[in-house]
Amino acid sequence: MSDEPAREVEPTSEPSGTPHRPPAELVVAVVLGYVTGIVQILAGIAVMFGRYLPDTSATERFVVTVVGACVVLLGLFVITIAAGLTRARRDARVLVTVLLGLTIALDAVILIASPDQWFVIVDLVLVAGAITVLWTGRTARFFARSAGART
Repeated sequence: MSDEPAREVEPTSEPSGTPHRPPAELVVAVVLGYVTGIVQILAGIAVMFGRYLPDTSATERFVVTVVGACVVLLGLFVITIAAGLTRARRDARVLVTVLLGLTIALDAVILIASPDQWFVIVDLVLVAGAITVLWTGRTARFFARSAGART
């Protein structure tokens, strides 16, 4: 026999009870958040190019430019906050939900203004799916077990 003391096996979760790996559903929600952010950035850039249409007044060009810039910034913010989700940050989950809610509101306005925009419907489905995944099932339990998980 050996004179060495027996070593304890370390638990697979952190002391706060948060598992090391987020559930697959949360990874899907993060990816949907990234995709939504990238789509918003591209859409904002496309909106800003609308200022060069031939029949736009100076006021319309200003409004189109500001709206496009705001959409780009919203997309960048969604991507930034979505990165905090995998670290079980409850504040990140709430902020992403609020930002995706703003996206739903903007998409609804776009659909009212021009109902033939099929890509807006796709965006609505993706955003609604991401919000649903964030607040149900294993993802909700993942955040419920966390202590806020600030890093």
